[in-house]
Amino acid sequence: MNTVKKLSGRPVHADPRRALRLWVGLLLSPLVWAAQMQTIYLTSEWACYAKDYTWNHAVAITSLVLSAFGVWVAFSEWKATGGGTEDETSNPDSRRRFMTVLGMLLGALFTLLIFAQWLPTLMEVPCSK
Repeated sequence: MNTVKKLSGRPVHADPRRALRLWVGLLLSPLVWAAQMQTIYLTSEWACYAKDYTWNHAVAITSLVLSAFGVWVAFSEWKATGGGTEDETSNPDSRRRFMTVLGMLLGALFTLLIFAQWLPTLMEVPCSK
């Protein structure tokens, strides 16, 4: 049995590496945000007790770098598909373009959210309840 699907009368072959980059570009930033949120929640009580925010800063910086990397992956895949957003067709390239644009938008949003959650730690506010 042939596992190659046909769209518009032509065979479509999935490239696993490209598919992985598409999913990394789309999901890395939200996953990093979720991990950062949990890690900050776990380390904040100790940081407040010890008045040492080193781990919180390290987690926030690492999360920002990883989230920005997800945006960069989505952007590089968007450029590889030819860029642009106007497309009326339904072909693999237009779906890839949609995933990359969505990845860039989500990545930018979650990168901004990670930075916004880092601000209280920068101002040493998380312990003043």
